Formats: sequence, structure tokens, C-alpha cells
Amino acid sequence: MKCPRHNVEELVNNRNTGIEFEYGVALALMTEVQALKFEDKILKNHPYKDRIINIGKSTKASLTNLIDEISCEDHYVSLAATQKDTLGCSDVLICCNEEIKFGISVKFNNTNNWNPSSRNFLSNKSIDDLSTQYKKIYLPKYIADMRRQFGKCKTIEGTRNTWSRKRSDVTDEFIDLIRDEVIDSWNNKTIEEKEKIVRDGFQVYSPVDYYIVNVRPDLSLTLSKPYKADHFSIDSITLNKHKKSFVSFEVDGKIIVKLQVKFNNGFLEKARNETLSTFKIDEILFKEGDPFGSWNFNI
Repeated sequence: MKCPRHNVEELVNNRNTGIEFEYGVALALMTEVQALKFEDKILKNHPYKDRIINIGKSTKASLTNLIDEISCEDHYVSLAATQKDTLGCSDVLICCNEEIKFGISVKFNNTNNWNPSSRNFLSNKSIDDLSTQYKKIYLPKYIADMRRQFGKCKTIEGTRNTWSRKRSDVTDEFIDLIRDEVIDSWNNKTIEEKEKIVRDGFQVYSPVDYYIVNVRPDLSLTLSKPYKADHFSIDSITLNKHKKSFVSFEVDGKIIVKLQVKFNNGFLEKARNETLSTFKIDEILFKEGDPFGSWNFNI
């Protein structure tokens, strides 16, 4: 496959969560000439510049095996994959003679392989029914529980408020309802529907061969090949609740996947601007939380 060149302007303006690890690993794998250009053209005014350079220096020695595998004198490291979903789950591409040699999926201290929408697991009717219960039953219960535990909702420390990041059993109760629906829905899916979830979750048909680099908080890393989904049948998968927010995919009692059911930004989301869908609780402007957006498919 032809190697796509990355767009300098897109990289300069990319502030996505975790982008510093993708840029840092890419920098560690670049030739000296490309690294100097990358620092001058892309990192010069990037807010994560120092962090990216530090990640590059800290991970370079641990990536020696990958550097040895490149085996061409003047390779090119492309970050075009950060903007192109058609290139599979690779974030960094290693190219030789204008062809992609292999890709790298960069993770930061996690085993998440896919961020599926809830609609991969739930019907529109289930989502509508759960949304109604959220608004009519669980949102009032949550607000009452927050008041009981933490009193009036007011601003503290910049953008945070007295209810920010506070735990409530109501959240667990509602996520439990969603997990019940996920399990029931799986049991009623066709083989074809189940196969698609497994294909997407395990990136079975990635157009590019790739490695997984998982960077730890101390900037050490693990290097591995993707987990293969070819040693079990779809019919052998059973789903169960795991801990407080996960649905486990199990084969013969062994967990192969932990699907995390979650609100993207909390049970209630703080709103910036007043709209028809926002509402005030005491002095804070909120909007409803979103438990049906992006979940985590952890292998």
C-alpha cells in the first residue's frame, strides 16, 4: 500500500487527547533528518512540544527492535493515519520506498482496542427506553443524591464544581440497566451481527500489518502484535457483568474482552452556553450526560 504523506498543518493544530504519545513514538522512529524537520515545522509552537520530545528520547531505546525491522536506509515516518480511519487502528506508519512497511498503534497505559458506539450493541428502541428512564427516574435520583452528599452545587477551582467527579450509587444503578440490555441484546443477535462486532473490536481486517506500543506512565513501554481472534467460535462467547461498569466477553470462563459501559463526561455534563437543552442546578449550567456515545473495548 502506498504511503500517505502527513499534512503538516493538521499535525501542527492537533491537540487530541494522547496525541503527545503518538508524536513521541513517531519522533523516536524517525531518521535524524526527518526528526529535525519534524521539530522545526510541527513541534516548534506546539503546546506539547517538550513532552513530545521527552517521550521520543525516553522510548527510543525500547523501540530498537522496530528500528532494526525497518531495514531500509532512508525510511519515512508518517502520521497521516491519525486522521484516516481507513488505515485501520495504526497511528504511526513506517514507510520504505513509498510503500507502507508496517503500522503502529500507540496506546497510553491501556488495552483499549476500539471505541464503539452503544448502537453496535443496543437497538434504537432500547436506547430510547433507557434515555426515558434516565430523564424521568435516574436524573432526579442523582441530583437528590448529590445534594444529600455534597450540598449546594457551586463553582470551585476554575471550571470544577462541588459535584465534579463525585461518586454516586445512582450512576452504578443506571449503568447496570444498560449492561442488562447489552447482554440481552447479544443473546438475540444473529451470528453475522456478532461476527461484525468481533471483527471491528479485534481489528481483524486491518489493511496494514501493525504492532501495538503501550506506553506506561514512567515512559517505559511494551511492544506486541495484535491479539488474534481466530482461536474461538462466535457461538462460544458469553457475556456477563464484570465489576461495576464492564461487560465481559468470555470463552470457557476466560475473559477475552472487557467492554466498558460509561458516560463520556459524567452523569451530568457542565455546559458552556445556554441552549434549549441546558438547565441550571443552583448556580451551575448543565446538560444531560451521554452514556450512549463512545465506550471502551478492552482486549
